[in-house]
Amino acid sequence: MVASTIIWDHNALQIWRTSKSDARLLKKVNVEDVTEFLSLLEAESKSLGISRIRIYIDLPSLDHHLERVPKIAPKLQQQLLQQRRIKLYGNEDRCWVASDMQLQREGAHQFYLVSSLPNSIAGAIAKWALQNGVYLEGIFSLPFALCSIDSITSDNPQGFIHYSALGDAGYLIAREETGKLLFFSRLNSAAPSAEQLEVGANRLGLFVEQEFGINPQLQTELISNDINSINTITCLGQQKIDAKTNLVQRADWAKQRNLRIRHRAFALCSVALIITFYQTIPLLDKKQELAVNLASLDLKLQAQTKSINEVQRSILDNRQYTKVIEFSQGRETISKDAPVPAPLVSLLQGLSSALPMSIELDTYSAFINPEDAITEIKIVGRPLTADLDLTTEIEEMTSRLKKESWSISEPTIEFEQERNGSRFGNQRGRLRTFTLSFNVSPFNK
Repeated sequence: MVASTIIWDHNALQIWRTSKSDARLLKKVNVEDVTEFLSLLEAESKSLGISRIRIYIDLPSLDHHLERVPKIAPKLQQQLLQQRRIKLYGNEDRCWVASDMQLQREGAHQFYLVSSLPNSIAGAIAKWALQNGVYLEGIFSLPFALCSIDSITSDNPQGFIHYSALGDAGYLIAREETGKLLFFSRLNSAAPSAEQLEVGANRLGLFVEQEFGINPQLQTELISNDINSINTITCLGQQKIDAKTNLVQRADWAKQRNLRIRHRAFALCSVALIITFYQTIPLLDKKQELAVNLASLDLKLQAQTKSINEVQRSILDNRQYTKVIEFSQGRETISKDAPVPAPLVSLLQGLSSALPMSIELDTYSAFINPEDAITEIKIVGRPLTADLDLTTEIEEMTSRLKKESWSISEPTIEFEQERNGSRFGNQRGRLRTFTLSFNVSPFNK
């Protein structure tokens, strides 16, 4: 990913465009303070395409020193370091980080390299980046970052000192034999003389001897004359971000992180919304197609329902003819080729044949009930003589009908009102006119 790496070394400011394999210098100017630094970024951020930056600084206000703490719990060590910071800087608002040096020769104590920068510088830069939508990866110590790039070892158990230059200044770096950093000092010349190197190395060696009890020697064969090395800038631009060495306060760093998370979340939501939209379009088309098919099926269902209703009506219309056919089945008196007579006429003929000779028939009515499969018959008549035992005669009539395979119910006889003084006033014929009712049902063999 292409990013901008800024080197702020005292008054010299360099803006580099770095990638994985290359670095290109965009601008080099002199700045006096953080206000001038931010004014330059404000004016050049758009033209230089600055959207993601990391800053390496080496200013007079940047402080480095060693802290020796007992080997106790890490939480207690941090509390002790905080107490020493307050004792050293008082209430001054400073960005402060302590890095474990992880030296091989540590005894009862553990060494921390402490870097400190006034928050008036780091806070102002972080605020500007947040307001302008520039992602600030962090502000780091330039000499400490340069010391982290080199991986040099030596056979000397007393360690060694080597020289490295970048920009307009150089650094003497003291290391133990395994290459672990002990401390460093700045030289104000990128190409110092042998005398300057000797004096600086003696001063640094004396400090290391006081702190660690060893006397590292300057290795002249490790002196680098590669000034403004593109490889060094590339390595700085690709150096892994370590929050423990970031000189931006945690609150300002959290604001940058939260803003970045919100921007990423917005981008992800936008992409998800677009993907959902494009996935929904075929579903909407499918839904419309299903709606059309459903409407077509509904029309077909309505047509089938109409056909079923017509069939049901036809069945109801033909049910009465089914009763007639069932009644006509099994009658040997009717030939197969003969037409089927009307059922009521057939019933009247059979009934007339079964009536007693001494009864005069006035009216005859019959009603076929297709739902109950019965025929209701009602006869109104009178006896021709008063000596006729009407009840006995009707029983004989029903007996004859049953012998002819009629399935009839128990007949009901209703007589007219009594006529006192009539010659029909005896017990058998005192009621002259009668009404006979019974039901005829299909005969089941």
